[in-house]
Amino acid sequence: MTSYCSLSDLKTYLNVTASTDDNLLQVMLDAATNRIDSRCGRTFQAAADTTHYFDPSRDLLRGELWFDDDLSYLTSVINGDSEDVTADVYTNPRNFTPYYSLGFKSSVPNNWNYTTDIQNSISVTGRWAYMERKTITALSRSTNVVTATVAAPLLSVGMTVFVLGVADTSFNGSFTVTANTGSTITWAQTASNDTDTTGVLLYTPTDIVTACRRLAAWMYRQKDTQQGDTDRPLLAGDGTVIMPTTLPQDVEKMLLPYTRFIR
Repeated sequence: MTSYCSLSDLKTYLNVTASTDDNLLQVMLDAATNRIDSRCGRTFQAAADTTHYFDPSRDLLRGELWFDDDLSYLTSVINGDSEDVTADVYTNPRNFTPYYSLGFKSSVPNNWNYTTDIQNSISVTGRWAYMERKTITALSRSTNVVTATVAAPLLSVGMTVFVLGVADTSFNGSFTVTANTGSTITWAQTASNDTDTTGVLLYTPTDIVTACRRLAAWMYRQKDTQQGDTDRPLLAGDGTVIMPTTLPQDVEKMLLPYTRFIR
């Protein structure tokens, strides 16, 4: 998994221009990303589709199938009789992500079912992570640069974005934002010139990116302090980072709204 904050973003924040500590800074970013996931009880990035399985006898509430994790993009739903019912369902909440449940549309005479074993009989495939999304209203690729029109606020340069659901599948994939101007953002992609009209853009919440940057910077600045070992991160001999038991107060406040207390 890519760290939630880019190396270039962290170096700008720290006002570091030399590449001497690039490897160490990346270790700090990876450790900060893992600590955020552990602290919040969820992940904030999914680079590929995965499938979760559900039991209609245990995971239904008022006719809706309730998830065991955050879903930010729905790719397919396969009923227990192996029928693809993706087009027949709606997701909750309606207007933002992540989704926590889905049900059948009122216009569809369908039910959750199974043919043999009820356990794990329903499969839901998509991007399982707490990510925010924007609708892409226009896409163009020219001289290996993609320009996408999205609603404000625009995403920061260096952020990782996941493009999904574009009819011309050559546009789909994960990319790094290289510029934002007016109502558009751009990224590099080596492919032939083309255009399309709509798609979905998924990205890590900006609060989480900020928390990752701040936490990684704090760890980097603390690495040479003489405080007690429980108050600062330690770099082990194998290159892993041993985190202190507490986080900076401002980071804790940023993570609190994203923390899952019941898993």
